[in-house]
Amino acid sequence: MNKNVLVVDLGTQSIRAAIITQDGKILGMSQIQQDVNSPRPGWAQQRPDSWWEGVCLAIRNVLADACVPLESIAGVCCCGQMHGPVGVDEHGRVTTEWTQIWCDKRCQEQCDAVLMKRKEADLTAITANPIHSGWVGLKVLWIKENHPDVYGRTRWFLVPKDFISFRLTGVAATDPSEASGTFLLDAATDTYSERMAEILGVDAAKFASIYPSHEVIGTVTESAAAQTGLPAGVPVVAGGGDFIVSMLGLGLAGEGYAADITGTSTLFVVHKERPLIDPNFSNLRHVVDGWLPFIMLDCGGLSMKWYRDVVRPAREANVSYEQLIGLASKIPPGSDGLYFYPYLLGERRRDNTRARGAFVGLTLNHHAGHMARAVMEGVAFAVGRTIRMFRDAGVTIERVCCSGGGTRNSLWNQIKADVYGLPLVLSDEPEGTIKGAALLAASGAGLIDDVAAAARERSVTSAIVEPVPENVVRYREHLAEFEHIYNHMVGFWQ
Repeated sequence: MNKNVLVVDLGTQSIRAAIITQDGKILGMSQIQQDVNSPRPGWAQQRPDSWWEGVCLAIRNVLADACVPLESIAGVCCCGQMHGPVGVDEHGRVTTEWTQIWCDKRCQEQCDAVLMKRKEADLTAITANPIHSGWVGLKVLWIKENHPDVYGRTRWFLVPKDFISFRLTGVAATDPSEASGTFLLDAATDTYSERMAEILGVDAAKFASIYPSHEVIGTVTESAAAQTGLPAGVPVVAGGGDFIVSMLGLGLAGEGYAADITGTSTLFVVHKERPLIDPNFSNLRHVVDGWLPFIMLDCGGLSMKWYRDVVRPAREANVSYEQLIGLASKIPPGSDGLYFYPYLLGERRRDNTRARGAFVGLTLNHHAGHMARAVMEGVAFAVGRTIRMFRDAGVTIERVCCSGGGTRNSLWNQIKADVYGLPLVLSDEPEGTIKGAALLAASGAGLIDDVAAAARERSVTSAIVEPVPENVVRYREHLAEFEHIYNHMVGFWQ
């Protein structure tokens, strides 16, 4: 019998389950939409119990639709949005009804308080990361200081995909990609640092044990089988964070790769043997060997979604992305002097976490097309700053692999190529995250031997977008003006 694997992708805006053959073909996929709750500026949260309900429904749906024998499911891998601490007690019950997700900034006061007592360089020397509100350890500290009863009742703090794996197996486990995002991992030893736990004032024992991403952590329990329709006893691997797993699914496993991943957020990532110790960069472990230095813009594709919703006269009105792209395509590079400051959810830079979005340079001559193009350019300019910083740190970048939903926007692809001054390699794999997680599950099930080699063998390219020389020159000037605006806006919102 041909073997298959099942993948759960717990995203910010949707929950997906897919069945994939051992050689990488997707046989079926189910998707459940979900929303982000933002009760205060800088807050972003979701309900873990709703995640589990959505996962169960998605799995049941895909099992029914794909019509594969249940005994063909050889392994399961969960991946998903990163850095959201879900509290569970010793009986497995959720203690955090609402969980801070990756883009939540409420723990900035905790970050500031730590830096009042410690030099950031000393913390970075241990963790390979600057301190910011995205890290799980700081979010847990916020819980401890604001809800001590919840902290006290919590046995484990599990990130989203680990919470789903826990519900499937009853085992509390994590992987290196997520452990490196706690701000508790010692980058030199790949173990939790008791020193960092002491500095933050959190209990390292409340964080799950670390397993390699392809390693089996447990099997589907009878209870989980009854709720999901999966067979009991199927092995579940540790998995990984969504954007890191997507790097694997795109074949980006080796020194020298650079990637622009635009979905809800936008990340610019390179693959290095060791982390880049620099206050401008964050570093996470890959799901294979090595590290991924990166910079993250919390509102990448979400900026376009926000603008589409803004221009709709009513929630029921149909304004498509294609219409906005068509309007924007008629506008010259630089949007006639209109700039978009794309920090609608703040920024991870410590002195700009409370930033807001803005249009700068509006005149009576600007209309919807200018604003649509300015949104795309603003995201590209923010990443263009990142590329300059990587180059200043000695990283050679010759071309950029692009993936995520943003690659479906051909105008945006061209804008990025022109702003970056680099060729964009568009992946022909629209489901890099699903495919990457499938590789991990297949490895854990013994269906493949070398995850990284299999990823490289399966990677394909659909197109290369070359920069237009005259636009590169024009955008160089506009990027300088964006930098001028950016430098003036840092710390404006306190």
